[in-house]
Amino acid sequence: MKKLFLSVIVLLVATVTTFANNIQISNTSLSGQNAASNFTLVNFDINWDNSWRTSTNESNYDGAWIFVKFRKQGTSLWKHATLNYVSPGTPAACGHTQPSGSTLKQSADGKGAWIYRDADGIGNVYFGGAQLRWNYGVDGVLDADSVEINVYAVEMVNVPTGAYTLGSGGSEWNCFVAYGAAAPTTNPYQVVSNAAIQVGPTLGNLYYGQASTGFNTFLQSGGDLLGPIPANYPKGFNSFWIMKYEASQQQYCDFINNLDLARATVRNGSSPAFTGTHPGLIAPQPERAYNNVNWPDLAAFADWSCLRPYTEMEFEKACRGTNISPVPNEYPWGNTTINNIGTINYDGLDNEIASSGNSNYSSGLPRRCGIFATPLSNREASGGSYYGVMDMGGNVWEMTVGVGSPSGRAFVAATHGDGTLNAAGNTDITVWANLNTGLAARGGGFANPYGYGGSAGYQQTSGRYYCTSDFSARNLYTGIRLARTAE
Repeated sequence: MKKLFLSVIVLLVATVTTFANNIQISNTSLSGQNAASNFTLVNFDINWDNSWRTSTNESNYDGAWIFVKFRKQGTSLWKHATLNYVSPGTPAACGHTQPSGSTLKQSADGKGAWIYRDADGIGNVYFGGAQLRWNYGVDGVLDADSVEINVYAVEMVNVPTGAYTLGSGGSEWNCFVAYGAAAPTTNPYQVVSNAAIQVGPTLGNLYYGQASTGFNTFLQSGGDLLGPIPANYPKGFNSFWIMKYEASQQQYCDFINNLDLARATVRNGSSPAFTGTHPGLIAPQPERAYNNVNWPDLAAFADWSCLRPYTEMEFEKACRGTNISPVPNEYPWGNTTINNIGTINYDGLDNEIASSGNSNYSSGLPRRCGIFATPLSNREASGGSYYGVMDMGGNVWEMTVGVGSPSGRAFVAATHGDGTLNAAGNTDITVWANLNTGLAARGGGFANPYGYGGSAGYQQTSGRYYCTSDFSARNLYTGIRLARTAE
């Protein structure tokens, strides 16, 4: 196969700074074409900072989700590359090459692969000489076609399988509780398997506040109190991967630059305004969390990257951890201490840093992804979750799939993006497209999603203030975080 030229674009979850994880892909090339079997090898090196794997305490690890896009010479439409998968999915069986010190795990649907440490350790990682077998014939590429490829990497965190609690036993808005003999209790609800969960006013069922008083009881509703929550709904019991950071301006800019102009125009919001001309748009503050998104934006980004939205139950699991006793009214970092973001140094630059604080809940704008994490910060100071996920409390609100509506409960764990959007620039996954009113905004942000100012209470792990919300319109205060079911 002739190679016209090769372009490498990396989805940067954080930019080059001593405090960021600085994921980079380099030395990308194509080699080893097999015309008889219509495949070639995608070669690359990958490195990022502050990686870890531990078999004690959290017993989890971080990693990267890698996927490849291609387009033929003379076309504007990028397509998703199909990577080879042969059961049992080992690199050797699939024709991939696994760098020393790493585990390379191919997804069964051929849409991408994970790479992560193969042994316990902490610190920066460099995995050189990785190879992924691309079955280009399956994707309609002929042996003599000239193609351009882009390789993308997104930092992820693995959340392991295990039981956990919903609700903290505190007084958060509409928090999950276990129903008692004749009334709701204040006891958290125990998720002990992936079986269907019964909901409503019956002993032992999951329960939550149905409505509150205030300026808008619909927005403050916890949901319809109907169920069950099906067995195939992603409850957080089974292992899943979640983005380590909220999507950055650079990630979203790379996404729309990879679309054709018509689709990119649909997905490009007005704030923050990218400069330049498509497909060379430039993010003004590439390291900051991207905001001003709606559900169709999030669903399209998830579909394109072959990830998926995640649920409000997975939100609590990722924050709280497995078999951890909750602290009433706790924040994602495991206690009730919260400090608003302090003075910003190097404002708007790659090394933007806060003088103090562990949550951006009332600053007026989103800040650099992972701004509170430093090489020396502990969980509380970094604002990190039990599993090392950053900014789950603050910065931008997380749009998660809720349990309080039929459309939310129709969401299933096995559905991931297929790498392709429809002609209108939207996801082609029907159940995602129908989720505008089945959403739960969790984790708080630099202001509340309806613009009434910031409050520390919104950042609580089990707070469910906006859990039957409609995000069909773009909202300045919401962002993007995605997941993928582990294999």
